[in-house]
Amino acid sequence: MTSEIKAVANFLAQTAPFQFLGEERIASISRNVEVRYARSGSEIIRAGEHNDHLFVVRSGAVELRLAGDELTARLGTGSTFAYPSLLRGGEVHNTTTASEDTLLYTIPAEQFHALRDEVPAFRQFFAEDEAARIKHALDNRKQTSAFQLDTKRLGDLIVNTNPVSCPPDIAIASAVSLMHEHDVSTLAICDGQRLQGIFTDKDLRNRVVAERVALDIPVRDVMTASPQTLSTEATAAEAMALMAAGGFRHIPLVSADGALAGVLSATDILSAIGNNAIDTGTAITRARTGDALIEAAKRVPESFAAMTASGLQASHAMQFTSALGEAVHRRAAELAEEELGAPPCPYGLVVFGSLARREQLVGSDQDNGLVIAEDTDSAGASYFEALGTRISDLLDASGYVYCKGGIMAKNAGQRLTQEAWLDRYEKWIAEPTEDRILKATIFFDMRCVHGEADLVRSLRREVVAKAASSSIFISYLARDALRNKVPLGIFRNLVLEKSDDGQKVFDSKAQAIMPIVDIARTLALAHGRTEISTADRLAALAREGKMSEDDSQSLTDAMLFVNELRIAHQVRQVESGMQPDNLISPYSLSPLERDYLKDAFAVIRNGVDALRRNYAGGIA
Repeated sequence: MTSEIKAVANFLAQTAPFQFLGEERIASISRNVEVRYARSGSEIIRAGEHNDHLFVVRSGAVELRLAGDELTARLGTGSTFAYPSLLRGGEVHNTTTASEDTLLYTIPAEQFHALRDEVPAFRQFFAEDEAARIKHALDNRKQTSAFQLDTKRLGDLIVNTNPVSCPPDIAIASAVSLMHEHDVSTLAICDGQRLQGIFTDKDLRNRVVAERVALDIPVRDVMTASPQTLSTEATAAEAMALMAAGGFRHIPLVSADGALAGVLSATDILSAIGNNAIDTGTAITRARTGDALIEAAKRVPESFAAMTASGLQASHAMQFTSALGEAVHRRAAELAEEELGAPPCPYGLVVFGSLARREQLVGSDQDNGLVIAEDTDSAGASYFEALGTRISDLLDASGYVYCKGGIMAKNAGQRLTQEAWLDRYEKWIAEPTEDRILKATIFFDMRCVHGEADLVRSLRREVVAKAASSSIFISYLARDALRNKVPLGIFRNLVLEKSDDGQKVFDSKAQAIMPIVDIARTLALAHGRTEISTADRLAALAREGKMSEDDSQSLTDAMLFVNELRIAHQVRQVESGMQPDNLISPYSLSPLERDYLKDAFAVIRNGVDALRRNYAGGIA
């Protein structure tokens, strides 16, 4: 092998997707590669021409313009182009120009098609569109996960499919004897096969012993009535998130006909996956003082890193991190109430933004407020001021730092009656301006995490209905979604910043995640959908026929893929003792990850373009 051919082979062996081919195939390709040089500004391929080669950028950079006009991509070293024309028989749609002096490797079409026929990984990489390639990337990551929470049935996890149970009218003493006899910590209370409640060791301690309740009264009087349940067909992901958010360790499982099928314990899940997210949720929920809550909340980043390290998919780690964040917020409110006494009227603690969407990662600040049922006197106002302040202060000390924009319950503007909140939303919707919408979008992702959830649900229903009825408001919302410019390439068109250590980085949240969030929010509100999470919004739009299933799935996949990279980046920071952020160095990604990230940007850009055409009046 000559030195020139060897140099080509060495480069291809480190470039996606040629590394899948093996030494023999790479050597064969290298012998047939033609090396071309393109001077800066010169055309490489013109739209409308016939193409019969795959191009690989060895050095330099190129620009692709649809029909020679609209810039669609900027590509650098290691990138491939012109394969779509090979897949459709040679017809070129993009004019490709060297944006600097560029060295290219070209591979004949015959060899390209032969490799696609022979090597599945090569064929999948060169799928016809970006969405298919991102899906392939996610499938590959799933296959390497040690435990797939979103496919593992709970019915397959429970150890005891014949749970110990008793009727609701037996005495507490008899119920405790049953628990002792069978060595269980949870007793199912059933009327026939129908679950009425559960009686646990915790109920025994808190509701019987601590309250000095007579042991001859019926267990129904001290059981946890109507506990949250899951179907045996539900997934381990659902169960783990529920446990982490609620801080409990047992979930009754019911069959399709509603009969009790078993009791799932945290141990059943932990024995299969081996991490401590549920333990952290339990420590948060059981915190008896503010200091105990702060100490428990410090374990959230550790749990986040442990979940990812144990082989769980990063998307699940995000779901559970959000559940733990919700648990911290709820416990902060409960402790504040214990210190201040019962509230003068019903209220709901609401969260906004990523936590409301259950898409929060570590290092997030707090965004919250209070929805109060009715106007109160000065004493009531003072109570809610103290409550909001105590909640915000506890959250800040627990790692959910104060919001720089002031979106916190400690600020008067975030403690409003239900009616005042509705007035605020109505003004945003009826009289939109660019500045108002810029500040208001986060408020349209709202969820109650403690208190009177019905207050918030009814408020949200009215807000969504009003938003859907105002095409002008939706237009402003769409225009706001266009603020974040989606990159066209990984190195050549990313808005790079300098991190604290001097590295050039891009903002994975602002430049990739938020455009997808904005697209989903705008379309959901335009069509009166009340879902909050981005994935749920996109799925609902597809079900309703308001968005094609392909577009919905490709945006969801793009979001998941970028979050995989984002979470892996944050895990490395947590393990190094650094403050986690969203600023990723492109140079820290593998060539394959950079290629898939480029595909994700293309999918996002298509979604943004569709939003511009259909809702923003074509205004950029």
